[in-house]
Amino acid sequence: MGREGVRASIEQLASISAEGALMAGDLARGRTKTTFVRVHGAELSAQAEHEAEKLSDAPVSAGLQNSVQGAIELSSDIAGAIDDLRVSPHDRKQARVNEVKLRRWAEETRGLAEKL
Repeated sequence: MGREGVRASIEQLASISAEGALMAGDLARGRTKTTFVRVHGAELSAQAEHEAEKLSDAPVSAGLQNSVQGAIELSSDIAGAIDDLRVSPHDRKQARVNEVKLRRWAEETRGLAEKL
């Protein structure tokens, strides 16, 4: 996987995290249904894990290794926070906490992509 492929995967993770933050915000404000959070959250979590698998499996140059490792770690955090929403969709306090985390991770992930 070249620099552009790595960048695309990392940008995808940023997008997933931002979308998860939106979902968490809606959940915290009682503006979404439990079924939506569980179904769409499962899709987002699976996408984050898929991007991590692609990054983990792809041969990359030594110069990209640190960025790839950082993105893999962030993808685990992102998927975990989204899974927390799915497991406890009635916990508005946790949803607010996860919204903040997911926004921060979206920014961190974007920062990784911009460095490439």
